[in-house]
Amino acid sequence: MMPQAPLVTLVTPTYNQARYLQKSLDSVLEQTYPNIEYIVINDGSSDDTESVLNRYDGRLNWSTQANQGQAATLNAGWKVAQGKYIGYLSSDDLLAPDAVARLVAVLEQDPSVVCVYPDCDLIDEHGVVVKRGLCKGFDLEELVVRQECHIGPGALFRADGFRRVGGWKTYLHLAPDREFWMRLAGEGSIRFLPESLAGYRLHAQSISYQSTSDEQSKEYLQVLDEYFAGNVAPSILARKQEAYAFAYFLMARNAMRSGRPLRGGRYFVEACSRHRGFMHPRYLLQLVRNTLSKPVRVAMARVRARRLRAD
Repeated sequence: MMPQAPLVTLVTPTYNQARYLQKSLDSVLEQTYPNIEYIVINDGSSDDTESVLNRYDGRLNWSTQANQGQAATLNAGWKVAQGKYIGYLSSDDLLAPDAVARLVAVLEQDPSVVCVYPDCDLIDEHGVVVKRGLCKGFDLEELVVRQECHIGPGALFRADGFRRVGGWKTYLHLAPDREFWMRLAGEGSIRFLPESLAGYRLHAQSISYQSTSDEQSKEYLQVLDEYFAGNVAPSILARKQEAYAFAYFLMARNAMRSGRPLRGGRYFVEACSRHRGFMHPRYLLQLVRNTLSKPVRVAMARVRARRLRAD
């Protein structure tokens, strides 16, 4: 008698994504892997999300709540998860049919791996592949210092490791996932599976820029304060000032995008004072681009998307 495949729990938080939701749900329900618990939480959507979910009664575990945000919604789903392995899928992204099976195989074969994630393709609003191979191998040092996170849709992690570090921090709005990966990396290795097994969707909502308050931007500093207060590898500790400089650069960028150029200029000066590398002209050019009006930036993003599609 064959042993039962370990249970995998996937959570999808959804907010006003009815247009894409059915494709995402189907991509999970059509997995070749035989033992999946699927939890979907409607986070107070005002569109047709609930009517879409009604079509799936009996096929998945779904509920509706007042809007709480992505982090709190994911935590609520993970709190009741029964799986040995858990993960999530955004309600506009997709999984290839054998994604879960391929990822579970990695976790089962190597107990030192706490998380595994696949490569993914960039897809447009119609599901057409725009660019292949978005992800790269995980590098904790670059994640901490340069905010470079290459973990895309489809990541699975061990439930016991997740419970030791806790879920996403609900007071973070800009990058709660990055902070989570920093903590989870202390529980074991994070493995990249170089197979395109997911689709990351690019659409009008995902390429628009939202104004970011100074309070939200300061999250970059808060995350670094918390990280460097713990046990840090010497190679990362040696780049501490560079990490803070890059955080100030991101704060400058956000201030420019939000129409606060003087504040952005002050943050940029602070970045340069902490690390001379930010005096390179390319960083100043990036800030200048961010002084463009929101409609211009969105238009430029759409042009880039068309060029990617043409390539």
